[in-house]
Amino acid sequence: MINIGILDKQAVTSFVFYPQVGKYVVYTESGKLLDIDNTEIIEISYRNQKVFLKTLDKDYGHFNKIRIIGVSHQNAFKLKTNKPVGKIIQYEDNLFIKAHPFHGYLQLINNINIDNYVAGVVEAEVGKSPPEEYFKLQAIICRTYALKNINKHQTEGFSLCDKVHCQAYHGKPKSEQIKQSALLTSNTVIVDSDINLITATFYSNCGGQSANSEEVWHQELYYLRSVKDSFCLSENNAVWQKKIAKNEWANYLITNGYSKEILKDSCDYEYFQIGRERFFEKQNVQIPFVKVRTDWKLKSAQFDVKTEGNFVVLQGKGFGHGVGLCQEGAMRMAKMGYTYAEILHFYYEDVHMVDLESLDFFKAEF
Repeated sequence: MINIGILDKQAVTSFVFYPQVGKYVVYTESGKLLDIDNTEIIEISYRNQKVFLKTLDKDYGHFNKIRIIGVSHQNAFKLKTNKPVGKIIQYEDNLFIKAHPFHGYLQLINNINIDNYVAGVVEAEVGKSPPEEYFKLQAIICRTYALKNINKHQTEGFSLCDKVHCQAYHGKPKSEQIKQSALLTSNTVIVDSDINLITATFYSNCGGQSANSEEVWHQELYYLRSVKDSFCLSENNAVWQKKIAKNEWANYLITNGYSKEILKDSCDYEYFQIGRERFFEKQNVQIPFVKVRTDWKLKSAQFDVKTEGNFVVLQGKGFGHGVGLCQEGAMRMAKMGYTYAEILHFYYEDVHMVDLESLDFFKAEF
């Protein structure tokens, strides 16, 4: 089971909960409060650092924390926020509620079986259209990432959040195929040569060449090496373009160390990358491409700079940081008949897939 902080950015102060599958028991700090099934609904709200609970028939008062635990073989529930008004979202397994320790609203934590969570992440991250083989691969990657970063929000009382900051998670998946892919790869994770969980990074499109890890995050990892990737070149996010006023671009370069004397004519504004380069560099002045990407909110750090009248045009490739698995390239490989193992080893160098339950054994042998 893993604890996922949900809907935190929405600052929820009131919501309704109703079981969809199975039965639930509501517990407070004083013990068991009541049983509910899919014929009932409860409303939970926040006031004065307390959590209030009521049903259609009874007001149960306030508590410090509430745990709603599923007691059937399979359990799922629907949740709809009242303040702020939100849409109905379906989740699986359990829900923990308490007053947020730092803010004036409820903290909601989905306590969920990791395979159920992984299925939700896969659908949120990639949608429902890729082939099954890709779903299996993404499930293994998402599971590895979750366990590698399981303490990311430990100080806040949960493991991971539901935003892209951790992994996008929008609750129970609608696709049964995604659900089955998560179950078929249950317990499978990716480890390095020291039998440690890898940093399983992924992104949308590498534009034909992925990046070495140290080019983006300054940490060199042997399994995150640059890969020539022709599979993604015809996909949706392979190319992009951004037009910037030439004077704005000049001011940016000057702010980052260029002198006005360098920028005398149009060719001084231009730059053409050979493969993936680390720095935008002219006359011994360097600006990291990842910094340029962040400063200008670009889709990637892989782009050429051309002039066009009073503008510079950034002609880019790919979408994302470029380290690890290229999702659109991997999807294309899956459609072409590659297995998830073959795709995995194309993007991550010299890694291994192992069963979680075997990790201790492998480490002992190692």
